[in-house]
Amino acid sequence: MNQTLENTITFNEVWLKFSHPVKDFIRNKTHNSDITDDILQEVFIKIHQNLHLLRDEERVAGWVFQIARNTVLNYFRTQKKNLENQEFHQRETDEESYFKENNLNEMVGIWLKEFKKDLDPKYQEALQLVDIEGITQIELAHRLGISVSGAKSRVQRGREQLKQKLIDCCPVKTDRYGNILEIQSKHGNCVCV
Repeated sequence: MNQTLENTITFNEVWLKFSHPVKDFIRNKTHNSDITDDILQEVFIKIHQNLHLLRDEERVAGWVFQIARNTVLNYFRTQKKNLENQEFHQRETDEESYFKENNLNEMVGIWLKEFKKDLDPKYQEALQLVDIEGITQIELAHRLGISVSGAKSRVQRGREQLKQKLIDCCPVKTDRYGNILEIQSKHGNCVCV
């Protein structure tokens, strides 16, 4: 006598007997009534779709709770993946925002320090003293024992050479205040790559 359970127990009977205990089980796992209701509905959809496969009436309770456990686990796995994806995208967005809004000027500043190393030592010194240490071009002239116009010229040439090195390597777009808005890489062996 190999009768299927469908002949002896109906979906409505399973619902009446197990809906409250399964709902309590899910609520204990999720601690959220809306999520509990959603998962409960999913559990009983699966039960409805697969009731005809159950062969042993004595195993109904175990079978129903196994479906409930698996559905709860699937919910938490999905939530974990969604959370990880959200965190990844949030980190990516935060990094992009920081890079775009705050860091481009700093990055170009670092590159300019590297480019400065390739300048003639007299231009390196002039830029170091005026642009980094903040002395005036008049003070530079006195310190180096050259004319003020010579000091101004040295600083200007050094700045022009740095600017040209940056343009040759990584052209930048700036706003009207000189803040870097965009960087394009031209060469594969440049510091900005």
